[in-house]
Amino acid sequence: MDFQLRGRHALITGASGNLGGAIATALAMQGVSVSLLYGSERSEASTKTLADRLSCLDDVDACALFGDVTRDEGISQAVEQTLNRFGSLEIVVNNAGIFTTASHDQIDEHTWDRVFDINIKGMWRVNRYTFDALYESKGAVVQVCSINAFRPGFGHTVHYDASKGAVAAYTRSLAAEYAPYGIRVNGVAPGLLDAQILHERAPDLVDRYESRSALHRLVKPDEIASIVCFLASEASSAMVGEILVADCGYGMM
Repeated sequence: MDFQLRGRHALITGASGNLGGAIATALAMQGVSVSLLYGSERSEASTKTLADRLSCLDDVDACALFGDVTRDEGISQAVEQTLNRFGSLEIVVNNAGIFTTASHDQIDEHTWDRVFDINIKGMWRVNRYTFDALYESKGAVVQVCSINAFRPGFGHTVHYDASKGAVAAYTRSLAAEYAPYGIRVNGVAPGLLDAQILHERAPDLVDRYESRSALHRLVKPDEIASIVCFLASEASSAMVGEILVADCGYGMM
């Protein structure tokens, strides 16, 4: 489907991950130039490889930039570099996030703070530094939430569920605040994403999810990436403060 996004520019956090790479690829395939933010040195090589591959597409410019969402300086510099390269910014995808498991009585303060610092405070940092550019372009923000915000209880995910609940509330509140400036904010809440590492490390969780979901499978990253393209496009121009759930029917069962 053509979402008519050609010629626009996007900044994507957490671009080195499974979902981030799918989102970056989907937007680039639509003709969007993309700034791919990664948050650690171990992600640098893979993110640069992805940027090089996407730059081979017609009329697409892609760059990999270090942008740790837990540090103001890193985000401000990444946004500045993006604007210097592209000249404008029409799309921001807040995808950076961390998922860990621990029983409630085993979660220490450092773990709790780190999950919240990346999953929710990181979005706040990015949105602060991109507001002016989005105001100029009347652009769109897409926030990656999770069904854990609405259907918590996978097991040992209290801290993660709480952070994603905060993302859902923040997304809707930010949408109301940004709408008068012509900036649309929406979100997408994926179910359990299909990834090889998940099958290797948590096969019981995979089996439990697949057996409960109506489609009896996990969610493909490409499916979420398509929703991001939709929310970034004029096809969703009447949507503000919405969080679209894509969980293969897990929540309806």
